[in-house]
Amino acid sequence: MNKITVSFLLAVGLIVPNSATPCGFHNYAPQPTLVDRLLGSDEIVLARSAPNNPFRFEAIEALEGNLGSSEIPFLVDSVTRHRFAMDAQTAVLFARDGDYGPWQRLALVDATMAPVLSTIMEQLPAWEIGSQMDRFRYFATLLNHPDDRIHKMALRELDQADYATLRSLNLAIETRRLQARLDEPNEADFKAIRILLLGMSDDLQFRDLLEAGVENNVRSEGIYLGAYATALIELVGPEAVASIAAKHLTNSNHSLLSRELLIEAVALHGGSTSSEMETSVMQAINSSLWLDPRLAGAAARQFGARGNWSLAPVLKTLLEEGTVFEMADRQDASQYVIYAQEFKTQP
Repeated sequence: MNKITVSFLLAVGLIVPNSATPCGFHNYAPQPTLVDRLLGSDEIVLARSAPNNPFRFEAIEALEGNLGSSEIPFLVDSVTRHRFAMDAQTAVLFARDGDYGPWQRLALVDATMAPVLSTIMEQLPAWEIGSQMDRFRYFATLLNHPDDRIHKMALRELDQADYATLRSLNLAIETRRLQARLDEPNEADFKAIRILLLGMSDDLQFRDLLEAGVENNVRSEGIYLGAYATALIELVGPEAVASIAAKHLTNSNHSLLSRELLIEAVALHGGSTSSEMETSVMQAINSSLWLDPRLAGAAARQFGARGNWSLAPVLKTLLEEGTVFEMADRQDASQYVIYAQEFKTQP
């Protein structure tokens, strides 16, 4: 692997911004997870009904910080009171940032949730200093947990992983479970990660579903377009890249934003160890750029964000020919070409 200077990496990070997370495509951002909230908290407690008032929470155990440093301003609802009455070990997890931050109710901790919380708290210091891969590996083991709360916790955590990490986890994927809840209105936060996992299932019965998802979202800049396109390419392979390019990338009826989301999906599969996939990606993007140079900025941003400098020749030629008209696109394409050349000359 070539060694790259720190200044070069900083420049790329600042001027050709990464689209960040895997499922966090341009117009979709994953929600904070339970672990995220715990990492941002100074006080973490378990609470039950107060002995003298069943409607008031009282901290019974401090997992982080002080016990009972202030009142928890939540009423104990009837469902929770019933759970407390049924099981003396069940509690509610609360956390807050600092001494004066608002308390957040995070989870009901019963016999099923307790061992998961115990592992999280044990690993929290390591995850705080950056042991992200271990964090994703742990939640990968919970993906097919029979308890729906823990299954969804795992989905939300995996939603934070970049796409290459997600692919590397070799997940056991229960497609029936994912598909059954894919369009639940109150579970929209989980839709993108479910789509991506269906794409990783190797089950070609989902090809029609993913193709329909691309078709339906590309016209409206739908928030799941990137996930559908990425999953389709993952499932079908190079044929899907060629199809997306032919049908959508140079279709002027689609917005530039929609087409950039498709380029992002293709870029996620660039640099593949499969020569067939890599050839398909390069042919699709190069031909699309020649046919519509307005895509130059999008291609530079998405491939540059992933350190893929293979588009330098075509972008350099388009700039020299003066066919990239928008100032922002010219700037991004020019910076991409400069960084590509610097990358090439690194020792």
